[in-house]
Amino acid sequence: MKLLTEEPRRQLKSIVAALNGKDVRLKDEEHAQLVRFVTAWNRAKRNPWKMRLPAEDAKRFSFPNLEKVWRLHLSPIGRTPETERLVRDLERAGKHVRDDVGGVYWSISPTGKNFRDQAALYASILITNPLRGKLCDEPCLRTRCGRWFIKRRALQKQCSGRCTGIVQNTDRKAGLREKKHKEDLKRARNAAQKWETSTRVEWKKFVSDETGLTFKWLTRAVNQGALRQPRTQPHRSQTH
Repeated sequence: MKLLTEEPRRQLKSIVAALNGKDVRLKDEEHAQLVRFVTAWNRAKRNPWKMRLPAEDAKRFSFPNLEKVWRLHLSPIGRTPETERLVRDLERAGKHVRDDVGGVYWSISPTGKNFRDQAALYASILITNPLRGKLCDEPCLRTRCGRWFIKRRALQKQCSGRCTGIVQNTDRKAGLREKKHKEDLKRARNAAQKWETSTRVEWKKFVSDETGLTFKWLTRAVNQGALRQPRTQPHRSQTH
């Protein structure tokens, strides 16, 4: 299989593509289970022994089941009928190929009893990949993106500079809205205290006239518990 022979970074890119739903061989159910596996793996700080998975997922991604994806077999060292064409091409290009025959080596291929399970295949390649730490801890934090990605920095939370800029801008706006909301509450409370000692006009009208805040805003603030509704009747000092 091509994925097996790719170098670790290309393998990781293939895994990311699968997580993002770009492998047509992954059925919807398999894709969902693979995402749950990687999510649980991340939450367990990438310790397979501490992962919490639904029973069905735990069975599918158990080590014995992952092992069944693969088959260990012997391959000959040196020129073989299968590699002869490649050797000839290399020699035509001026490269010398050693004729080191007489031995064999152990090789592994995804041809085991469970080789058709694409989700198990990707999971087993991920947890054995030396670059597995570069897979993001969670999908891109930009809500409208949500893609899995390969990290360039240890604490990277967005897949690209564009998504980072959008998230930062959104956070900045949210911070400004929160700051303005706190300032509006402070003005509303001050106006409500002033109403209690100065007038019998309905309190929302008084506070709205003082601050420019709408009746709807004041009602919502009271319902959320952020603003205390003043006493029904304003306090009036006794004259002697």
